[in-house]
Amino acid sequence: MFIKDIDFHVVFSDFSQKHYLKRFKKKYTKEWEFTEKAIIESLKRIYRLKDTNRLDCIKFSAPYGLFKFDFAVAGTQKSPKKSGNRIILFLDNEQENVNILLIYHKDDLEKRRSETEAWKYLIKHNFPNIWKKLFNNFDEI
Repeated sequence: MFIKDIDFHVVFSDFSQKHYLKRFKKKYTKEWEFTEKAIIESLKRIYRLKDTNRLDCIKFSAPYGLFKFDFAVAGTQKSPKKSGNRIILFLDNEQENVNILLIYHKDDLEKRRSETEAWKYLIKHNFPNIWKKLFNNFDEI
């Protein structure tokens, strides 16, 4: 897995903004602005996170990668792993972009499915072009 040693351009997808991001902004009004800036700064230098326990590689197929990133909201006194807050992101080494596809708390996802099944479903059905870039078979992983 190769991640360029550069500052990436980080964006929140429209889907992430319309769905779970609103909940974070509403629940953590004062803390959210600082938290969002910290997320962007961290993911801007994603190469620094690749050997940490905060970033899990789901699939890497050069030049693209799908990752899960754990984060904590400022002032909550919880570790990123234990907070239950997650980001599913798409990295494009060629375009030098990080696209935040989903941002959620694990309790926000559909209860009938496991956390992994729920985010996979959301990615496959809301970002099919990204899914196809990483997986040969639409049902893979």
